[in-house]
Amino acid sequence: MSLKTICIKGDATDYDMENDSFFAYSSKMKYKASIDLDGIILDIAEDDSIMGVEILDISSRLGVSRYDVRNYKSLDMVVDISENVIEVEITFSILKRNAPTPHVVEASALNSMHLPVGSGSLAVVA
Repeated sequence: MSLKTICIKGDATDYDMENDSFFAYSSKMKYKASIDLDGIILDIAEDDSIMGVEILDISSRLGVSRYDVRNYKSLDMVVDISENVIEVEITFSILKRNAPTPHVVEASALNSMHLPVGSGSLAVVA
């Protein structure tokens, strides 16, 4: 079994405050498909790597206000892919009282797209 490791720095983000959805992606890759992990949507590139993420209802998932989401400082996402399961852990750093406070969201789903076994990460700095 081979392990594919991908590290991507997201170069584009968008937060739709009205719909409470956050989107981060690398524009250097070409989109192929998406996988929905219970409201955390991973965008897959043509080379089967993770190129982006959309998080629906993000403020309630993080337990923060929509204003706090709009003023995030960084996002770090780690994706582990096995033959059967995709697991995602996303850490948002939000500035509260001049101190970065981490908030974590996790999700998992079946590897129905048969993505290659490995791990990947996406990092975004505001």
